[in-house]
Amino acid sequence: MKKIKKYYDCSINSLSNKLHNNNSYGPIENDIMRDLTKYAHLYNFERVYDYKESDIIVTNTTYPIDILEWADKKDIALVKRMDGIYWQNELKYKNCMLNRAALESDMVIFISKFSKDSLKKLYGYSPLNYKVILNNVDDKVFYKRKIKNEKFTFISSATNWNRHPKRLKSIIELSKFINKDDIIKLIGYCDVDLPDNIIKLGYVDNDEQMSKLIGESDAFLSLFYRDAGSKVTCQALQCQLPILHVSSGGLMELVNASNGIVIDDDIHIYFSDETPDLLIDDIKDGYSIFKMYYNDIVDIYNKNKKYQNTISEYFSVFKDLC
Repeated sequence: MKKIKKYYDCSINSLSNKLHNNNSYGPIENDIMRDLTKYAHLYNFERVYDYKESDIIVTNTTYPIDILEWADKKDIALVKRMDGIYWQNELKYKNCMLNRAALESDMVIFISKFSKDSLKKLYGYSPLNYKVILNNVDDKVFYKRKIKNEKFTFISSATNWNRHPKRLKSIIELSKFINKDDIIKLIGYCDVDLPDNIIKLGYVDNDEQMSKLIGESDAFLSLFYRDAGSKVTCQALQCQLPILHVSSGGLMELVNASNGIVIDDDIHIYFSDETPDLLIDDIKDGYSIFKMYYNDIVDIYNKNKKYQNTISEYFSVFKDLC
């Protein structure tokens, strides 16, 4: 019988708690890190809660000093999962601690090529050992439903729509010229008065409810600016919803060309104070093309990669380093 390997996840620590943005309204534990615990037994791994028992140490955030000292003393490999790099000037301070964790690691896992390219472009640093594992969500939870809506239903999701990169303004612009039988539903905290054809569903913290709301819609809007590996877009992809999305960030990597229509966006990587608005004509053109080819997209939809393939890639990395 193969010996079970043990990993320790130090993502949630005193420093990472300070970095967590309360305005995001999101859970403090990353979904992938949570599910590594859930599925570890399938790959001959076990999560332990004492780092001194571990064969490998992983983080989605930072490493506390005592863990760094222990790993160095015992020659235990460190793995950093790298989300997007903060491009907003007001949030650059977070990069210092997260990038340092990448430098301290034996392996860095990026959630998209865009994430890797952002680190290189903004900080001139590329880790010696890295792997890109595209973000994904559990296809046992998020899956296609068969439902016919009375009105064609777009849906989009953000924990907090007050965050400018989520582009609520562009969704409001879109609502002004969509067909009279189209509606837009928004999942997430939103304290803004909206047009009648945009329906607020409020914040949802339950994956099953999120899956039902997305899966029972007709299409998903991903107008997010420079999102490195949009989790909610992955949810829509597993529900096999056609995606109307922008070209910035990691969305072009997540959304197969046969699964959506692209709206031109600023694809350059730089620090900024503001989220650029999408051009209204580009939104109109994107919507018109999307509705024109919607049935074709549904017919040739390319299913997203199975979640267990994603999880297995993580444990393959862990195994190689143990």
